Amino acid sequence: MRLFWILRTGLFSLLLPLVLTAQTEVPKDGVPAQAEQAAPDKRKTLSSLLLTRESLRKELDEQRQRLREETSETGKQEAQAEIERLEKRRQEVERDFNVMVTGRDSLVDLSAQKEAQAPMKLQDEIGQLLTPIFSDLREMTRKPQEIQTLRQALDVQRAQLQQAERALAEVENLLANMKADSAEANPSLVAELTASRENWRERRDEVANRVEVMAYELGTLEAASGNFWSELGSQVTDFIFVRGANIALAVLAFLVVLFGLRGAYYYALKIVPVKKYQKLSFSSRVLDVVHEGVSLVLAVGAALLVLYARGDWLLGGLALFAVGAMLMTAKSGIARHMKDLQMMLNLGQVREGERVYIDGVPWRVGAIHMFTQLTNLVIGGPGLRIPLDMLSTMTSRPSGLDEPWFPCAKRSYILLDGTLFAQVADITPDRVELLHGGGLKRWMPIGDFMQADVSCLSGGFARSMTLGLDYKHQAEALSVIPETLKADVRRVLLEKMREEELVNVIVEFDQAADSSLNFLIVGVFAGTQAPNFPSLTRLLQRAALESATRHGWNIPFPQMVLHRAEE
Repeated sequence: MRLFWILRTGLFSLLLPLVLTAQTEVPKDGVPAQAEQAAPDKRKTLSSLLLTRESLRKELDEQRQRLREETSETGKQEAQAEIERLEKRRQEVERDFNVMVTGRDSLVDLSAQKEAQAPMKLQDEIGQLLTPIFSDLREMTRKPQEIQTLRQALDVQRAQLQQAERALAEVENLLANMKADSAEANPSLVAELTASRENWRERRDEVANRVEVMAYELGTLEAASGNFWSELGSQVTDFIFVRGANIALAVLAFLVVLFGLRGAYYYALKIVPVKKYQKLSFSSRVLDVVHEGVSLVLAVGAALLVLYARGDWLLGGLALFAVGAMLMTAKSGIARHMKDLQMMLNLGQVREGERVYIDGVPWRVGAIHMFTQLTNLVIGGPGLRIPLDMLSTMTSRPSGLDEPWFPCAKRSYILLDGTLFAQVADITPDRVELLHGGGLKRWMPIGDFMQADVSCLSGGFARSMTLGLDYKHQAEALSVIPETLKADVRRVLLEKMREEELVNVIVEFDQAADSSLNFLIVGVFAGTQAPNFPSLTRLLQRAALESATRHGWNIPFPQMVLHRAEE
């Protein structure tokens, strides 16, 4: 935030002189017209400064003599305060004289050298690494800031000069009026006004000298700084050809070291196949994590070394500042990332190769990284990709070799809730597409599908019915009729399907009801007959009725042929 404030202040300082310069006519030699018009006579100004300095020295001698002779504490304090004020004014006059004689740049350089040689405090040693950043930024905006500050101070001095001239004019006007009316003139008042006129003249001369010195100093600075756009262009050119090259070399060193180390690690694992051995899986994971961290640290170190070798302390300081900020962020969030690190080391509550459940659907956990791929053998496709923070909220368990992954497969026939017959047209991680009779398609969310009662017919199924015969066939009910009925039903069914599709036919005496002798007929079919599931019950009824009619078995009225629920 502080760096952003410095950049914003520097940009404002660069743009402000442009706006102010636009209001001042600049001749071809680069010196503003206003400064050229106000340029004073240098010898006259130096003579005036010497007179002012001598006057201040006399006043200082008088105040020091007063301080020695004063007996009261109040008088001594007033004399001491006056001495300090006069000494401060004398130092300003000395500085203005030196500026007019030797120029301003030499004084600025000497003060900067003195400041640089000053010993640093112990608590400032840590900030020494960041000093080049602020030094370069301050140097880029130093001259515009100095020009702006000097212009503001010059405006203040000019306002004080105008105030002194107005006050002097008022005093002289009063004296002129009193001299014109000499009859009513008060000698003491005239003497006081005369002393006040002398004081204001001295004050005016001091301020006028100060204005002349500051105008000369401002003109020198503006002439030395040159045009704003040329200065800006030189800075942009320096950034592109110097700092731009340094940035490119640092980024290149970072990429070369990072990808070079990771490429060497990849090919080293091909030569030494550590990951093929299950017992070393944990060691290989630790090696992966350590390698990623070490390669990143070495890449950052290589970039910093390039900046150090190029002598670019500004970019080096910024890079160190960014690395320090990232380290502080990592330090504050290390506890939160410990759980993620355990997951990546395969030590968390979710392990690779085990199964987790999402919306009731089992998924196999792939390689655990920042994003983990979950797959299902039945659903197929890419599966699900979930982030590490979501995976850490789950719990996996080992999966058996013959444990199913879904209630049914694609293109299989099922029964929903025991009655609704459908074919599974497609299965995705989001929904199941069902195909009903007549070509009707239905999409069902996979969570709702897993909660429903799903019976898959692809593995085989059975259809059954009950046939009731008259009691006059009681003698044949336990031997002749079951065998004969079984043979007839099997023959009729084999006319509609292959022999391997008819697994078995079961005919047994079921019960002696009130009005009939009931026989249970069961047909067991292979999964290939699942498309004919609705019509197989009707086929069993037809075969039973044909057998009863051919052998003369009576079906008592109103006894009907019944079918039972499918098994």
